[in-house]
Amino acid sequence: MASKPNILFILPDQQRPDSLGCYGSEVAITPTLDWLAETGVRFDNCYVQNPLCCPSRYSVLTGRYPHTHGVRANWYAPRVNEVSFAHQLGRVGYNTAAIGKMHLTPWQDNFGFDGRIIAEAKFHADCPDDYARFLNKHGYSRKTLYDENSTEYKRRLSCLTSILPQELHIDSFVGQSICEYLNTIEGPFCAFASFLSPHNPYDPPKPYDGLFKNTPMPPKNMGKDEINQKPREAYDYLNNRLKWGVKSDEITEEQRLDMWRNYYALNTLIDDWMAKIIQVLKQRGLYENTIIIYSSDHGDLLGDHGLYYKQCFYEQSVRVPLIIHAPGFFKPQQVDEKVELMDIYSTICELGGAQQGFGAQSTSLVPILKQLEHPIREAVFSENYFGRMVRWMDWKMVYYPGKPYGELYNLVDDPQEQVNLWTSMEGSFEKRYMKDLLLEWAFATEDRMPLPVRPDHQDYTPIQYLLHNGGTRESDIQPWHLPKMSGFYQNYTFSIDGRTR
Repeated sequence: MASKPNILFILPDQQRPDSLGCYGSEVAITPTLDWLAETGVRFDNCYVQNPLCCPSRYSVLTGRYPHTHGVRANWYAPRVNEVSFAHQLGRVGYNTAAIGKMHLTPWQDNFGFDGRIIAEAKFHADCPDDYARFLNKHGYSRKTLYDENSTEYKRRLSCLTSILPQELHIDSFVGQSICEYLNTIEGPFCAFASFLSPHNPYDPPKPYDGLFKNTPMPPKNMGKDEINQKPREAYDYLNNRLKWGVKSDEITEEQRLDMWRNYYALNTLIDDWMAKIIQVLKQRGLYENTIIIYSSDHGDLLGDHGLYYKQCFYEQSVRVPLIIHAPGFFKPQQVDEKVELMDIYSTICELGGAQQGFGAQSTSLVPILKQLEHPIREAVFSENYFGRMVRWMDWKMVYYPGKPYGELYNLVDDPQEQVNLWTSMEGSFEKRYMKDLLLEWAFATEDRMPLPVRPDHQDYTPIQYLLHNGGTRESDIQPWHLPKMSGFYQNYTFSIDGRTR
């Protein structure tokens, strides 16, 4: 392996594995991702540490569980001395960048990256980020993209055709920004880039909106009377947040299919941008020395189990795709072993020759990538507002602290997670052992990080040291796009065409 390989980490928002061809979908149009998986390393059992944007993203960035770094829900900030893989790579000479949605608190925080091109959540109409300024330059405003109070928007559950031409769509802005960065960067780089889709609003631009108009969609995964047969934590929590005026299990089949078709269309838009990004890598001679990591921060229920969006522990919400493509470094393979999404932190640090730092709780995937003997995780864990999940062997347990009920599934016999075995397996070895695993995990992952040090003693990267000691906030100067990127930031124009099909 070259001493400093380039690292390109792509993280779409809310993408479930079975909506991609390489993970078994017979409907998806994702040829680029299918090729990445075929010629790379595909992980089939990657689980997020919290099926919600901010907690999951901070776990990826820090290699630590949500209850450890402190971000248990959206809009919370981490402990002041948390460090990201960008901090660590900056210390060994990498240029680092964050492009697209990061969902950090505060939203303009660099969190160790040398610079950012910022495009925050689709419905953040008042966010003065780079995408808002880009739209303004072209005569549009974020505030006009979605009318969340309109009858039609609610009836279609935020499914719509974007009013923007595809080159101005937020995912095209992110794709163009990635390409612009790759066209200008010099030296070893680590770029963390996040598309906004297929997260709702489900808003493909033309011509993507018609790709799946007449395509049969997968049937809904829902058992008879499932809502009344299961614990209601996830159902009640999600329905208290829905704005459609109907319960999640009351949404019609027409509405569900509408959502699925737009969701698949957005996946194809991302796939087309992945093709352009790889083309730029090849044109600049970077492809052979660039490791591409592709995953997502959580999935999307899309009506399965009578639920929508995420924030619970069904497979469609808590399991994500993970592809690591680097044919020059690692042989293609398919990995069944269970891994955690935050393992990307330790993996990136090892690939870049950086220290993980004190307090990291993730495990590097490099031994798996190299097909070496390696310790296998006995179990993987996830957490949210109201429960904890452990996935072990063929089993999944959802534990609700302080409650006499829970969920227990055998994912080999019942891959659709429709038969809750919590009561029938009371006293069994499997149930007792998984409770022991959760107890051990809770104690073993208590935060042991030292208290924050004085700011003037903080171990900054060279760029951070100059910025802070020069009296300039990191959010005001982003050195990596000077001077070559300055033209883009002055005019918001791209050297690459924003149209894909």
